[in-house]
Amino acid sequence: MGAREAAPALGVAALVSALGLDEGGYAATAWGWSAVVLLALLAVLLARGARLPRGAGLVFVGGLAAFVVWTAVSAAWTTHVSATVLELQRAVLYLTAAAVLTLAASGTQLLAGTLGAATLLCGYGLARWLVGDPEVPLSADPNAGERLSEPIGYANGVALLAAIGLLLAVGFTARASQTARAMAAAATAPLLAVTLYFTFGRGAWLALAVGFAVAVAIDCRRLQLAATAAALALPAGAAVAASHALGAGWLLAGTIVLLCGAAGVVPLLLRRSTVRVPRALRTAFAATLVALPLLAATVVLIRLGGPDGATDAFTAAPTPVHGVGSERLFSVAGSSRADYWRIAWRSYEAEPTLGTGAGTYARTWLAERPIPQPVRDAHSLYLETLVELGPIGLLLLAVALAAPLAGRRDPIALAPYAAFLAHAAQDWAWELPAVTIAALACGAAMVVPPSGPRIPRAAAFAPAVLCLTMVLAYAGNRTLAASVAAADRGDYAVAAGRARTARTLEPWSAEPWRLLGEAQLASGEVAAARQSFRRGLERDAGDWELWLDLGLASEGRDRRDAWARALSLNPLSPELQELGFGGR
Repeated sequence: MGAREAAPALGVAALVSALGLDEGGYAATAWGWSAVVLLALLAVLLARGARLPRGAGLVFVGGLAAFVVWTAVSAAWTTHVSATVLELQRAVLYLTAAAVLTLAASGTQLLAGTLGAATLLCGYGLARWLVGDPEVPLSADPNAGERLSEPIGYANGVALLAAIGLLLAVGFTARASQTARAMAAAATAPLLAVTLYFTFGRGAWLALAVGFAVAVAIDCRRLQLAATAAALALPAGAAVAASHALGAGWLLAGTIVLLCGAAGVVPLLLRRSTVRVPRALRTAFAATLVALPLLAATVVLIRLGGPDGATDAFTAAPTPVHGVGSERLFSVAGSSRADYWRIAWRSYEAEPTLGTGAGTYARTWLAERPIPQPVRDAHSLYLETLVELGPIGLLLLAVALAAPLAGRRDPIALAPYAAFLAHAAQDWAWELPAVTIAALACGAAMVVPPSGPRIPRAAAFAPAVLCLTMVLAYAGNRTLAASVAAADRGDYAVAAGRARTARTLEPWSAEPWRLLGEAQLASGEVAAARQSFRRGLERDAGDWELWLDLGLASEGRDRRDAWARALSLNPLSPELQELGFGGR
């Protein structure tokens, strides 16, 4: 493979890996720098005369572009301008990534780069988990430290990335044109399977099953693909069994390395096999593929007491067993998702036409949550989009994400992409660019490479301007993060200075005023802090933290009024309860 052919693979691997090592790209600063890089690359591609995508590729990119525009338009009615602007910035990143991946599409290379990134990130996290010093993530989940979450910072995100990698490993093992490439892909399976196991993420296992089922359903050589998966399942399953028996440590690490070597031999054995399988045996194998998931679903329903029992188990309040170790894998509890979805649907019923504006679910949850659990997302991309952007926003997103499904019927790419779409229905991987861009790369691999007329070179002006805009956005988000970091270490003078700079870079946002006021309050400048909080509330009267801070900087009736307003916006606030004010 020449340097030119390898460029897409190396580019995808580098981008996804860099985002993954930057806590999955969750922070605004991460999608800021990555968007700047991709917009600059897109401008170069357009300036060199890139060709216009056709069919599914055009709908893929065009649908995301329309979704970005609608997200921007929602700023006109949003209840939280700053959150909407941040959602817009991340949406621009995804649009740009889809455009670059589609214009530079080379199918197999994009998938190879995605597998490489998944292996690198999962390998790093697993190594830290087994023999290193894994960090305990900052999470509202009290059992977060029991689950592998590095380097992304969210165990379910790592689990989905591992599932995407596993599906790609199976696909390359079955279909790579060169045996050496198939062997390299197969060797990753035990590592990825153990990573998936130690995350104890149930949704990713279901997504893995969905992705594999879709691939088998559309593949004309489905039995060969299933047989390859079954062969790889032996070393991968042995690695998971060893993980359960041995636990973390050097012994398990060595065992995984040996099983990776054994898995690497699987393609060699399969391709050298000359055994002709009788038709009756092939038919029995196909019937087993259909029967096993149905049998498993039936057994689960029987154990849970039927559909009603399954519903009760899903909606039950979380208990310690739901979040600890391998026991979690066999629980069907929804981990409060029923509450998240119920509040989201109630919000949609209140604003069924346009929604509440991009990024506003967190504020809705605080006002209406029935449990103290802090949540920023509805744990369903599709439901949250409906709530925040209305039916139009959901339609635009659905058209964009469904477009690759109308492209080439490539089971290698379709399986991980379908897994991502399924997982997005019950979690928030959309907030993790490392995982989402890996999925978009799989989607781009299914669209036909651009073959239309050359795009006018003047079109490069648009991403160039957007690039400059994202540079300013990155500077603003970086300055805010620096202010928070300075305050955390007690350097309030620096925190105030960074907040003042952020006021200039983000004049629409109330957050710089809040950070400035908090730094002033900590420094004893009570009157100045009070003024800063009021200036922030002029921009965003729905920010409960500003009302809380204003109360801290006030006295008497002014304090009670400010805290009463904060309580109305966040009735279960533990901060207000600690201050002896309200709480339901």
